[in-house]
Amino acid sequence: MGCAFDCAAIALNLYLRASVTPRESGFEIAYRGPNDNEVPRTENNLILRAMQRAAAVKRAHLPPVRLDVQNDIPLGVGLGSSSAAIVAGILLGSALCGGSLPKEQALGLATEIEGHPDNVAAALYGGFVVAAALGAATDVAVAKAAVSENLHFVAVVPEIPLPTEKARAVLPGEYSRRDVIGNLQRAALLAARFFSGGELSPELFADKLHQPYRSALVPGIAECLAFRHRHLAGVFLSGAGSAVMAIARRSAAEIGEALVGEFRRKGTNARVLLLKADNRGAQLARSSSSRKLPAGKKAGSRFSAQKEKQRRAAKK
Repeated sequence: MGCAFDCAAIALNLYLRASVTPRESGFEIAYRGPNDNEVPRTENNLILRAMQRAAAVKRAHLPPVRLDVQNDIPLGVGLGSSSAAIVAGILLGSALCGGSLPKEQALGLATEIEGHPDNVAAALYGGFVVAAALGAATDVAVAKAAVSENLHFVAVVPEIPLPTEKARAVLPGEYSRRDVIGNLQRAALLAARFFSGGELSPELFADKLHQPYRSALVPGIAECLAFRHRHLAGVFLSGAGSAVMAIARRSAAEIGEALVGEFRRKGTNARVLLLKADNRGAQLARSSSSRKLPAGKKAGSRFSAQKEKQRRAAKK
């Protein structure tokens, strides 16, 4: 979120849904979503790895299951697909091994897997979150504020992905005191506005620590960050990019098309996702399974971990 680099995040109604059902032996993974051919169906799958880590925390062995994934989150553009996968895996893995972990413990484990707490905190808690790792990777403090329904989120996704490793590689090893203080001032004020319900403005998201360096990686990002509109409450690089996120008070579609135009003028195709904040966070549902199991085994359950769509029932 611009100046709140690696400190704050917002959960939006763009979802990953994952469910598990019992199997006789081994693991099976079915995936539907972006970059289908790039998502592993082996033990390298991020959701399965998070499930196994959660099972280890519970001092249990993960039972054989079929994992079904429906992912609506684009990969590699800074919209939090890996964080959603990690949170889903932790919820499913712990539920399969004796019961859900306390939310604080789940956040600590997710942070340990992801490497920093802001994105996984938003996926788990929902809303606007500020998060910080305190010493040990699993010791995480978090504060959450509900995001107003009056705010519209406009994700502009260029056709050029930006792997996190590449986006981090361009960052300098040192910053000036002036730039760091400027970011701290804006990040503190930005958080205060979200928690108090105060007015947002594009100047609050201004950043000197990462956006100036990453903008050069994808033509059109710099122009999008400089864009202004009378109903624009903020614009920033989403995560490590390459997606640009705008917050609009009104005229969301108009702002989205204008930002697509900024990319196109630089020779980059892009598309718009019109979104709202999700203040509920990750959801876990359990439904009885009619699947027949081998003799001697009790009927299992189907668990589904998802960031629910508004008004959509969690149970399948």
